[in-house]
Amino acid sequence: MQKKLIAAAISSLIASQAMAITLHDDGTNKATLGGYLDLRYTDQDDGKHEGDSSRINFGFESILNDDLTAFAMAEWGIDTGSSGDTRDVNGNEGDLMWQRLGYIGVESEQWGSLAFGKQWSSYSQVAGWTDMFATTGGDASGFYGKDAEVLGTSRADDALQYNGSYGGLSFSAQYQMGDRDVADLDRDYTNRDSAYGFAASYDLPMGLSFGVAYNEAKLDDLTENTVSDQGKKAKSAIVGAKYEADKLYTALTYAELKDRNAHDYLGQVDKAKGYELYVSYQLQDNVKVETGYNQLKDKSSDAGEGEVQYYPIGLVYTTGPVQLSGTYVFESSTKLDGSDVDDRAVLQARYYF
Repeated sequence: MQKKLIAAAISSLIASQAMAITLHDDGTNKATLGGYLDLRYTDQDDGKHEGDSSRINFGFESILNDDLTAFAMAEWGIDTGSSGDTRDVNGNEGDLMWQRLGYIGVESEQWGSLAFGKQWSSYSQVAGWTDMFATTGGDASGFYGKDAEVLGTSRADDALQYNGSYGGLSFSAQYQMGDRDVADLDRDYTNRDSAYGFAASYDLPMGLSFGVAYNEAKLDDLTENTVSDQGKKAKSAIVGAKYEADKLYTALTYAELKDRNAHDYLGQVDKAKGYELYVSYQLQDNVKVETGYNQLKDKSSDAGEGEVQYYPIGLVYTTGPVQLSGTYVFESSTKLDGSDVDDRAVLQARYYF
């Protein structure tokens, strides 16, 4: 079992922990503090406004024996730059801080890892290949959306997850336990009964990888705690490929979504198809250029006019713990009411700690 793949079970903290502070390390027990402050300035529609995705996390590891290590992770989003508006766990107006992650697990170099709690999903292990833009992306794969956490495709709630690898083959499986209310997610069903997902990918020696992932959630319509009918199943399926060379990274995914609320421009979709492309090239040690494509459209006969379709191009500069980026997004998206979406320009400053 490859050690680097076992670490994928706690991969949610790797990017934000690149500059993590070690709070304690006695050779057996380790605690770290990580995260970043992220400020953005966006020019779109009615003018300029600020937005951010700042976060703070605490990671823990304890060596149990020669083969077993226990780990835990807790992460919160922080609203730091939205002119007094705050958001809850779903990104709506709410608290200053909201829970992003919270899980406990154990890993074995031989057998893989097992974790329980709110964690990055099995589905994300393929959908995340194209979610690499500095300030946009991830809108066409079913990775995110109003229902993504509850249904288990992004940061999955109540998830029991296994991750393992054998040679170049990596695999992941999860099950979400317990009921969750989905009535506030603009859905026609009110309760998630359960959900499961899995992913598999294979890495070839030349830097080429192929992957597939699937997620399915059972939804019930509850009236006074009674199931009124047999319910629905929200389904998300994705296939992808990526290639990594010295200076080049490129990835492509194709997804099919059923009974999902994956984006505001579409609402609840019956049968949507999504495409994502991401390409980046390292111009210098500290500078890279990135571009790509996102498209998501409901293909059912009674679908509305909404469609996600845009082409970003950006420049990212990184030095030490600081990341600066500028992105221009060429929009061809359409809102549910049929109105067009304006192009947008985004400036970002991020400081890792």
